[in-house]
Amino acid sequence: MFATILNSLKYGSVNANRSVTLVLRQCHRAAVLQEIGKPLVLEKVKRIEQLKHDEVRIKVHYCSLNKTDVQIISGQHSELNVPLPFIPGHEVSGEVTEIGSSNPNFLKRGDRVVAMNDLQDPNGGLIEEMVVKNRDVWPVPSEIPLREMTVMPYGHGTALLTFAAYCPLKENDLVLITAGAAGMGLAAIDLAVNVYKAKVIAICDTESSSDLVREKGAHKTVSIGKSFTKLYKNIADAMGEKKAKVAYDAVGNGLLHLLADFVDPEQGQMFSVDPFYNLEQLKASKPKYDLPKKKERTEEDDQRAGSLIDGIKHVDLYEHPDEDTYRQMISDTIEMRAEGMIAGHISKLFPLKKIQDAIDFIEKKQCTGKVLIDVKCSDEDDCEDEKSDTKKKEDKKED
Repeated sequence: MFATILNSLKYGSVNANRSVTLVLRQCHRAAVLQEIGKPLVLEKVKRIEQLKHDEVRIKVHYCSLNKTDVQIISGQHSELNVPLPFIPGHEVSGEVTEIGSSNPNFLKRGDRVVAMNDLQDPNGGLIEEMVVKNRDVWPVPSEIPLREMTVMPYGHGTALLTFAAYCPLKENDLVLITAGAAGMGLAAIDLAVNVYKAKVIAICDTESSSDLVREKGAHKTVSIGKSFTKLYKNIADAMGEKKAKVAYDAVGNGLLHLLADFVDPEQGQMFSVDPFYNLEQLKASKPKYDLPKKKERTEEDDQRAGSLIDGIKHVDLYEHPDEDTYRQMISDTIEMRAEGMIAGHISKLFPLKKIQDAIDFIEKKQCTGKVLIDVKCSDEDDCEDEKSDTKKKEDKKED
């Protein structure tokens, strides 16, 4: 086809320009998963020409690469049976270019927006142009950098739903939060400390994460390490005689089994925000550890811990059944960021052409927050590359 176009240009065909324009408009660059467990492929994919009445077309600027995306790519959750070819990415930002006939949220062409879509949607955000539901798009004020806003909806929105609706936090409430490489725990710490003024004890999977959450205001930090026995002791030392009101797990790996001993058995609650959470799998993943020598475990202790485990609530903002509540959580997150109450943290930014480097960065646990992909960047020389855009005041210029 491209040879035909070149020949048309060479011989002065009156339709040459139209043909070239048509071909370019039908294709967009995307990072595509063609086979589970294999690297993503950068290729041109066909444009979705006709919007449905409830859809919005967005020129994508940035897409958050989450740990859940990497797990799907690597095949760690084969039970999902994601459709192939598959374009990952469920948090994006960009500019509205077209709106379907139904526009309940009053979007306009040219709006700076942030959007989410289903984790398993094959038409994800690692593409130059994305089509999403109107319900999943929010305008972003000009004072908020799109880069930063891209990494905030899912993590901060989920934490806000938990702390506002399911277990209302109060000032000085004691909260246990596990924080890993995905940024979900970091978002919860940011919200709990800076909005609710709670006291957070953070359990981190790396020392670098511990440093970061202390900067975010965590009361105390504990590093997970390789020994669950040592981890249990360190949590016990950090807690003293106190019990937590909330245990908020963003890491998995059976950590809620350890945390159950440190949660108030009468009024405390435990939450998992892992999108792949399964209670039966959690029960089967109890890590082995020894209690400190001075602590004796009674049958009553086992019963209390068991009750807390059985009562774990799984929270997934995108799957929330009430659309008004779902949208309000993101709207409130945007408003709180505009007021300077909370902030997103970007561990590192990669151009789309280096998507595999970004995946490796997450798999090696080098990140201490969200990893961001610059989708609009077509030339590496024009791409920004920074470790933390919360520390870069000049990022306001990028839009």
